[in-house]
Amino acid sequence: MERVAAAEFQDVAVVSCDIIGHSAANEAEQVRRVAAINDIVAAAIRRDARHIVWSSGGDGGHVVFFGDEWQADAVRLVADLSGWARDERLTLRVTGHVGRVATLVGADGRVQAVGTGINFAGWLIRQATGHGILVSDRFRQEVAAAPSTEDVVFHEERLLVDRNSHPQLLFLMSLDRVRSRWAEAEQDDYASLRQSLAEQNGWEALYYSKRISQINARDQDVTRTLELVTGILKSGTPGNRSFLESLRANELTEMLKLGHLVERGPGEVICRVGDPGESMFVILRGEVGVYNLEGKGYGGTAKPKHVQRAGEVVGELATALKRPRTADLVAISDVALLSFISEEIKHKLAGTDAGKDAARQYELFITDRVLQHTIQAAPYLLGPSRLGPLSVAPTHSTSRVGAQEAWEATVRDLLPHTELVEVAAEGFTLDVGQVAREVSKDRPRHGLFILVSGTVMAPTAARLSGAQCPLLWVDVPNLLVQSPHTYRREQEPILVLWIGASGIDRLELQQRVELLRALKDTVGGVPSHFEYDVFLCHSSKDKDVVLDVKERLWNEFGIRSWYDDVELTPSVSTRRTIENGLRTSRFFLVCASANVNASAWANREIDSVISSDVKRQGNGPTVLVLKLYEEESNDEAIPLIFRGSKRLNLRRAGDFEKLAHHILSAKGAGNG
Repeated sequence: MERVAAAEFQDVAVVSCDIIGHSAANEAEQVRRVAAINDIVAAAIRRDARHIVWSSGGDGGHVVFFGDEWQADAVRLVADLSGWARDERLTLRVTGHVGRVATLVGADGRVQAVGTGINFAGWLIRQATGHGILVSDRFRQEVAAAPSTEDVVFHEERLLVDRNSHPQLLFLMSLDRVRSRWAEAEQDDYASLRQSLAEQNGWEALYYSKRISQINARDQDVTRTLELVTGILKSGTPGNRSFLESLRANELTEMLKLGHLVERGPGEVICRVGDPGESMFVILRGEVGVYNLEGKGYGGTAKPKHVQRAGEVVGELATALKRPRTADLVAISDVALLSFISEEIKHKLAGTDAGKDAARQYELFITDRVLQHTIQAAPYLLGPSRLGPLSVAPTHSTSRVGAQEAWEATVRDLLPHTELVEVAAEGFTLDVGQVAREVSKDRPRHGLFILVSGTVMAPTAARLSGAQCPLLWVDVPNLLVQSPHTYRREQEPILVLWIGASGIDRLELQQRVELLRALKDTVGGVPSHFEYDVFLCHSSKDKDVVLDVKERLWNEFGIRSWYDDVELTPSVSTRRTIENGLRTSRFFLVCASANVNASAWANREIDSVISSDVKRQGNGPTVLVLKLYEEESNDEAIPLIFRGSKRLNLRRAGDFEKLAHHILSAKGAGNG
């Protein structure tokens, strides 16, 4: 065709096409399809070569018609493309538009069309679903006015907003052998709601219920639907169970009114580390990635630390404990969430019985989450490695599964006897009486008092932060009473988790015994980050003697030891387990013998401790030496690097007790 000068704009018609799922076909099939489309377009060009430009896009492209009498040719091209796709049983998107373009001569000598007309055609093709032909209002007007296109029908117009935020009226176009329709995905919220219920997808149904109720809060379809939704939600058992699943239909209605619908696309940030923790989120659809946990960065990987899905709750601890966010939450896919603000729930649900019941369920959920968090954070209860007193299985089982089941059962037993207390902002000090007054009036006030938010200063000058879950007071008459301290307030709000003495009394006897040992040196101090008191470095040839050392340390003194036969399991990395043991042990106890000098594993452990001590400038675990056999000389029994160190002798009277008391005194000092 004739070349048109650059920047000389004119109105043109653009017919576009695109094969859906083209890349999934094999290479030979892809080539055949593209060749067929090129043949169809070539036939159109031969009919009027001066007025048509073809811009190929691989699996489709744009055909640009210049001049005034293009309507019949454009309609014929649309019919040919649609007919070919129907015969091939392919899903082909076909669109038509009229807009302004200019032409340029490209580097390969071919004419190229540029401008808003082509840009709009690119947007329009992405709005088509492959269920017929989609055209702009301008295209419809031009074709409808042409006398040679009487068989064309335009119908079911819809309003969409383009990439420039301009509203656009779009039409379906049908021909004699092509009947166009909107895809099922384009159905309205009511149809989607009914479909979600039919598929028993309660979270999708809740999503569409919220969309509808935001327009009409009294919509009867939503009211009737929520009765079905509650039944569907209660039938599921996700691990991170949402409080919404415990609500009845009338309670869910009240709670849904307070939920703010939040929608994000892939890669969009929901919240970042350090943001105020005003709200928590229930995921209705899509996936949310947890990144930058505790502000430690991304670790050089795009893989999230955790992935949360529909029905799960994220951000609840920051909300419950009134802390800043401790992680970045990022949408991995298109996501929809319900955002709940605690203060709104507390103040806006008091008007009806259903609202009050919903608020109680919410408070129970929050308390449950804080209790779980505290138990797992506090070494004197369970701790990050899940080795604390509450890990003890009721049946005295040593299996990890038994211990896991034990502490989870313990959480369920303690929850009815637990409250999250926000202490009133008054004065400069904090005493047990102030907290006890906030506990429900119908409960005895005895129990454990654990700081979970805010900061206080202990009489020992130790600064206690809620992030560490320090134990402020113990007032359990039949177990332990240590509550003399008054603390100075440093940072508010101050929240205390109260676990009632009646709940402690429900623990298994062995749990109570271990809890008593753990609590004695814990009140008023910073919880130790050590999971073990000693790491037992030994040779497997000395196993029987070292096992006796381990049992005596525990049974006589309550000293917890890292011992490989207990800690190493087939399913866990040996290296990582040993490294974790070294990292979380207060002392490194060399069970010295000639066998240790010949043990490759024992010498690796010693090298790790020396390396750790150098890297951390003297802050590695403190090394102690216990000689196992009297008959061996020091040179035989003691590793060379420790031969100048003071050592104790297992066979010498009083030495074992000296070792235990040294460990206990250091443990007590470390806890403040």
